[in-house]
Amino acid sequence: MKIKQRNAFTLIELLFVIVILGIVGGIVLETIRQYYENIYRTQEYTKRVAQADQILDQVSKYFENAISSSIVNLDHTESEEVCYGPPVSGDLNDSTIAFVAPDSDSLLGTSGSRPGWNEDALLLSGNVIKALDANYTMAGNIIAALGSTLGNSAVYDADSVDVNACTRFGLNGGLTGSAGYHRITGSNETNLTLNTENNATDGKRKYLLRTGYAFRVISNTGQPDDGNLMLYTNFRPWDGERYRGTNVGLNVKANVLAQNVAHFYADYNATDFMNNANLNDRGLVWRLKLCMRGIDANLSDTNAESQVICRERRVHVRY
Repeated sequence: MKIKQRNAFTLIELLFVIVILGIVGGIVLETIRQYYENIYRTQEYTKRVAQADQILDQVSKYFENAISSSIVNLDHTESEEVCYGPPVSGDLNDSTIAFVAPDSDSLLGTSGSRPGWNEDALLLSGNVIKALDANYTMAGNIIAALGSTLGNSAVYDADSVDVNACTRFGLNGGLTGSAGYHRITGSNETNLTLNTENNATDGKRKYLLRTGYAFRVISNTGQPDDGNLMLYTNFRPWDGERYRGTNVGLNVKANVLAQNVAHFYADYNATDFMNNANLNDRGLVWRLKLCMRGIDANLSDTNAESQVICRERRVHVRY
C-alpha cells in the first residue's frame, strides 16, 4: 500500500507557528524596548546628576559670600509675601531663599595700597564711620560701574544685627528698630555718614551691601517657566524693596539658573558645630540640596518624591 506524503503544513500548524512567532517576537520587542528605555533612563539620570552638581557649583559661589545670619525662607507659595525665618533642618517647603551679601566687587579696586572697602572701621560722632585702610571713593566708582550708587548701598553692622532676620527684608514688622542695616547718607574718601536707625559700633565686621539675593523654584504647572530655578538680584531690602510682589525694586533682575528643577533647599544643623545651637557667628557650614525632576513610567518629567534626583553640597558661608 502506497503512503501519501505531505508537502506542506496544515492550516492549524501554520496558525500555531504564527502564534508562537508572534509571542517570541513580542517578547523580543518588549526586551528591546525595555533595554532602550533603561539606556534612556540611565543617560537622563547621569545627565541630571551632572546638571544638579553644576547648578550647586554655581549657587555655592553666591552662598559662600552670604551673611549667615541674614539667610531666610520667604514665600512658600506664589501668592504670599511672608518671611518664615532662617531655614531649619527638615523644612521641605519650597520657599524662596533670600539673603544679603557683602559687595566683594568693591574689594577688587585699589587706590594706592588701599582697597575700596575694609570691614574694620572707627565710629565717630554723628554716626560717621571712618575707614582705617579703605578708599570709599574707589568703592563708589566700582558700584557706579555696576549700575548703582554708593548712596543706594548700605552698611551691615554685625555687632548690632537684629536677631529676627525677617526684619531685614521688610517683612514681619518691616525695617523698624534695628535690622542690622545703616543707610548711607553721605560719603567722602575716608568717611561714611550713616542714618540713625540703628547706631553703628566701633570695630570690625562692617560690610558694604549693594543688593539682596533670592533663589526660587517656579512651580506654575503648564507654564513656560515651570521648573525654572530663578536668581533675583538688584533689589535693596534696606530700602523696603522686594524681589517680587509689592514694593518690587525697579531694576530687579530675574535670571534662569537651571530648568527641570523640582526643589531647592538650604539649612544647617547645629550639631555640625559642636552641639552649640546658639552659634550664629561667621563661618557656618550650610547644606544646599537641589532636586532635579525625575522620569516617570511614561518617560515624562515628574516631581514625584520617589522619582526626583537630589544632590547635596556643603558650603562654608564666610560671613
